[in-house]
Amino acid sequence: MTLGDSLVIAFFYEDYSLYRSLGYSFEECAELHHDETIKAIERSLTSNGYKVVSVGDIKQLVKCLARGEHRNWDLAFSLSEGIHGSSRETQVLGLLEAYQIPTVFSDAATQCLSLDKAKTKMILEHFGIATAPFIIIPASQDVSGHAVLELIDRSPYAGSLKEYPLFVKPACEGSSKGIYSYSKINDTTELIQAVKKLKAEYATQSLLLEKFLPGKEYTVSILGTGSSACVFGTLLLDWEAGISKEGNVAEFKNTEKSALDEGIYDFTLKNISIKDDPSRFLTSRDDTDLLATEKLALQAYRALECHDVGRVDIRWADGKPYVLEINPLPGMRPNFSSLTATASHQEITHEMLIGEIIDSALDRYPHLKAKCQPMLT
Repeated sequence: MTLGDSLVIAFFYEDYSLYRSLGYSFEECAELHHDETIKAIERSLTSNGYKVVSVGDIKQLVKCLARGEHRNWDLAFSLSEGIHGSSRETQVLGLLEAYQIPTVFSDAATQCLSLDKAKTKMILEHFGIATAPFIIIPASQDVSGHAVLELIDRSPYAGSLKEYPLFVKPACEGSSKGIYSYSKINDTTELIQAVKKLKAEYATQSLLLEKFLPGKEYTVSILGTGSSACVFGTLLLDWEAGISKEGNVAEFKNTEKSALDEGIYDFTLKNISIKDDPSRFLTSRDDTDLLATEKLALQAYRALECHDVGRVDIRWADGKPYVLEINPLPGMRPNFSSLTATASHQEITHEMLIGEIIDSALDRYPHLKAKCQPMLT
């Protein structure tokens, strides 16, 4: 880990509590960061010897740019998720790049692309990386039964997509937003109902309809960039595990089927505290499925040109792994997010994890690495 007392890191985020107080719903704020996460990042950056300037969201960034305060920043650490639009996660990044401010994490192009799960699958196909057969239901598409079935008929994957079960979700959401128990589709009636429900809720978004993969699901945590990228831990979702839900679940939509029973990591499971988390960590390097999973995850991570850190979700079907999605800006809430929980299991503290991420970024900016002086103890 690099300990540098001469680098100033500007820190960007949306405060969950602030946006909730402004009237945004629980679901609208699901991707935003709680005070616990913000404070943990600040502590970890400071513990690594960096001077931290906590800026906040895009509105605060604009004010800082107008006042010229950005000239004092060496590096930007942006956890900004944004609120509005399909490019919301990259709005802060776009401004930082326009002002030529070095940034941690993947660039705006990669983050914007990865948020659009449908376009990501097109890139993966180009590189020959396995992903489930799919179609895109455009935002402007008529969602009557005949129109949706006609889209399937015209697809090169018509054969696969005419066999159930299928799975549908918004194309541009994170934190399992828009994923409910009804997202798994077992017949044509359920298909039409699910598409209509999601189109009513996400009217301006395309939907992604794909073949449901019934096998085990892994989430692979990766550090580094390009050829130096490596897996530091993998988590397996265990659908057989019992769960005990805690906390206030009243704000979640009631569903007719248990998502866990259906093998779905839906919005509810993703965003509530779970006493007995339906997951376990894999550490055996003799597991051939695990090795194949991590190999595919690294291929996908490199294909999208991710930087510094990321998470790749993989599901198995028919004896092989398929990429579900790539997250180049994974959650960093201590002992809650998959990335930090995986790190903790590997005896990597939050401070160490943040230090490794910064080290990776500094490798991409030699002038900053040279400036960064070790702290003497």
